[in-house]
Amino acid sequence: MAGGTNTASADLKKKRLRSQILVIAAIVLVFIVCHFITGGRLLRTNNMKAILTQVTYPLMVGLGMMFIFSTGMIDLSVGAQVILAGNVGAIAVEILGLGYPGLIIGTIVVMIVCELLCTSCSLFIGIPSWVAGLGCALVFEALGMILVDSQAEALGTAIVYMKKCNALGQFPVIFIIAVIVFIASYFIFNYTKFGFNLRAIGGGGEVAEAMGINRKKTVLLAAVIGAVVIAIGGITQLSYTGRFTPTSGMGSLSGIFKSLAVVLISGSFSRIFNDAVGCLVGAFIVAGLFNVLTLVGVPSGTGQDICLGLVVMLCGILASLRYKGVMK
Repeated sequence: MAGGTNTASADLKKKRLRSQILVIAAIVLVFIVCHFITGGRLLRTNNMKAILTQVTYPLMVGLGMMFIFSTGMIDLSVGAQVILAGNVGAIAVEILGLGYPGLIIGTIVVMIVCELLCTSCSLFIGIPSWVAGLGCALVFEALGMILVDSQAEALGTAIVYMKKCNALGQFPVIFIIAVIVFIASYFIFNYTKFGFNLRAIGGGGEVAEAMGINRKKTVLLAAVIGAVVIAIGGITQLSYTGRFTPTSGMGSLSGIFKSLAVVLISGSFSRIFNDAVGCLVGAFIVAGLFNVLTLVGVPSGTGQDICLGLVVMLCGILASLRYKGVMK
């Protein structure tokens, strides 16, 4: 009996490995085809550096959202949180003169506080997570605008431009940071007691609690870890672009669409890849897609957003069976 079980498990692993190889081969083939479509520009060294840089932010934010979404919490305020936290970090650098410690600590602390507030609204008050996320997004957007407006006179501009502490956004540093974050996220999600509890809750909260897992503690810890991962992505992106422009009216949602697509692609590949690896694959798909669209002249803000919307909807359909908590 045990021998039959081991054989079935070995066959399943072989089948999954073949599927993984086929998916990766298909992605590589698509990149090669697109290389010729773009007139041989896609796989050039400079352009590949650009793609590796563009992968980092959606990947790290996607990994952070992976921790949060795995609990069944669908937090759509992440974009607003990043904008608020990033501006706090930028102000700590440019106005308070706190350098890298101010940038890192300020951004991470604000991100953790915001995520815990949003998660607590759903966990303790009983507000559906997506409703709490939308409400918190409006609040965090407003706070971001108020914060920047309060510093406008000292800055001489309505946007906080971070002109210092930009080394974390330079290649290859930004990519190395993303790799470290990916490895840490992969280990935490797959090889720790917390990761086991998190995946158990994602499979069914009542079952997990019956197993003796403290659901609320695990959800809050997932929020903290997810917030830290997202904050690191925000820090490197802020160092790369120099600013996070405050917005209102749910405009912050557009800032997480690529990362949302990464998470949804990961969900659609859940039977083939581990969640963290799925996020990595999804990040390369999204970054490659936008790079190709740019090279062939598809305008950003219109044509590229249409393509991204289609990708998000398609991946949402494919991943719908995975994230049952989306309507909570």
